[in-house]
Amino acid sequence: MPLACPICHRAFGAFSRTSKLSCVFCTRTFPSVPLLDLTLAGPSGAGGAFKESRPQSTSLFQQPLISFVYERGWRQSFAWAGFPGEQAEYEQAQAWLAPAAGGVLLDMSCGSGLFTRRFAASGAYAQVVGADFSEAMLQEAQSLESQGQAASTPVTLLRADVARLPFATGSLDAVHAGAALHCWPSPSAAMAEISRVLRPGGLFVASTFLDPTGPLGELLGDAFVLPLAQAIGAQRTSSYRWWNEAELRDLCAMVGLTDFQRIRTRQFILLRVSKPAS
Repeated sequence: MPLACPICHRAFGAFSRTSKLSCVFCTRTFPSVPLLDLTLAGPSGAGGAFKESRPQSTSLFQQPLISFVYERGWRQSFAWAGFPGEQAEYEQAQAWLAPAAGGVLLDMSCGSGLFTRRFAASGAYAQVVGADFSEAMLQEAQSLESQGQAASTPVTLLRADVARLPFATGSLDAVHAGAALHCWPSPSAAMAEISRVLRPGGLFVASTFLDPTGPLGELLGDAFVLPLAQAIGAQRTSSYRWWNEAELRDLCAMVGLTDFQRIRTRQFILLRVSKPAS
């Protein structure tokens, strides 16, 4: 497992679930029981004076009720935007991730493990890691994993901040993020981290929401509706960010991820980019 200190990004040695992870350079210790927590602040119940404020798009998913209902109707409700259903979305993502077979896959913002379990069951990867900032989501993922059949590939669940990933540079073969980009507080910081941890030739596959002009842009061309999309974006007050395709292309390009491919329907978009092999 290519785990690294989220502060200095130096790789950890081997770790056990019954022990703590310590960075010999930062002299920082991270808990691994009951859940491996590699965020800077540590478990939310750990106390301490410093509390970092988080937008609603992050804090909402830390509620146990939301974690419980996520796979029991919440995720399925995305059909209104054009999401094709979990299995169809997984199959397309898995097809795009085929070059990463035999490697290490990170399912970032994994939530309750909806896709993590499918990737592990496929047997296509040497290691599958499910990571999320929400402790409640990870606890739900642990519960659902224990109720299911043994996966072909063991799953490691850990708490991580997408803007400060606990993985060594160039250590992952692929990263997947299903319906997550619109929730990240700083998409540019998150994408820079994803680019950092991908090996040359590594893949990033993600789904998210396009803004309400998406269906019209699909019909008439995004350039035609761009002024309207920008006006809508300027008026939005929600902490969730809906995208237009040009923004997603630029976001990937600015962190060095290339070969942009996408599938889109109404306000749904599934994209694939890669880290240049050179």
